[in-house]
Amino acid sequence: MKISVHPYFLEFIHPFALSHGTRTGTQLAYVKIEFEGNTAYGEASLPPYLKETFDSVKTWVQSQSQSVLELLSGNPFEDPEKIPFSSENPAASAALQSAILNYYVSSKGKTLFDYFDQKDAKPDLSLTITKNDIEFLNEKSSLEKNFSHFKLKLTGASDDVDFVKLMRSKSTLPFCIDINQGYQKKEEAIQVISSLEKLDCILIEQPLNKNDHEGHYWLKQRTILPIIADESIGLYDDLLQYHEAYSGANIKLMKCGGLFQAQKMIHFTPLREEKFMKFIGCMSESSLGVSTAAVLASQCQMADLDAPYLNTNDPFEGFQILDKKIEIAHPIKLKNKALFK
Repeated sequence: MKISVHPYFLEFIHPFALSHGTRTGTQLAYVKIEFEGNTAYGEASLPPYLKETFDSVKTWVQSQSQSVLELLSGNPFEDPEKIPFSSENPAASAALQSAILNYYVSSKGKTLFDYFDQKDAKPDLSLTITKNDIEFLNEKSSLEKNFSHFKLKLTGASDDVDFVKLMRSKSTLPFCIDINQGYQKKEEAIQVISSLEKLDCILIEQPLNKNDHEGHYWLKQRTILPIIADESIGLYDDLLQYHEAYSGANIKLMKCGGLFQAQKMIHFTPLREEKFMKFIGCMSESSLGVSTAAVLASQCQMADLDAPYLNTNDPFEGFQILDKKIEIAHPIKLKNKALFK
């Protein structure tokens, strides 16, 4: 058995403007498993605002080699607890788990969808728009028919509401707002949120600092819009501890550690009789990463899996969103087999 980790820089079609800065792309790490003539991959996304790096992913994954060899000799779905996991290395954990599971299902002629519950319901699908996309709205509008919602990225700046009004003048597509911790003070955030209520916004994601759970709870009590956690809730333990401050959570494999951890979060139900919204989301990922997350999409109200439509050098192919439906080829294929030798 050979396990290796390969760097790849995913480049955006247009610079990506968020509250914590503008990026032209994101560093990825691909875990590659080769065993008994078969090859499988898993993906870690490593945006600069998180602590994991390519080196940390490589070091942790390679430290798990013996455990991986034992898992490949059996069925990893029988006892998911045996799959290596580290709360300090969630993206690395997600990548390694995906590679292990992809290896197993391909060896059996199956897909990941065969091993996780698939509901009849179809989730809402969102297309991301940042302030840097304003001059490219005609390009974005060509994709609009395939998605049910826009996700507008605000930055905590004075032109936030003006940006939303501009988008509202250009399209009637329903929209949600992601602020990515853009506001420092809850009083400022509630003023903007009150304006967004009047513009037919459907929800607000992560308006305040990820550690300001009390501030988010304060906002939740003062708006009719759902307040959704992203950065505030990464792991299952975060969900247990902080869910009461939010109306729902955007669950991402890169934050929680993999499909089994995400499934556990989706199954979570608050003790109180309240509706808690479940989203499946992604970071800057290739078709491999989002197709893995899409396995759980039918169990969620919304799937924020448009990352392949935001990058220009996706190394994998086989994922698309057409007519408000996710379509995945099996298996997802590496475009250039020589890329990760």
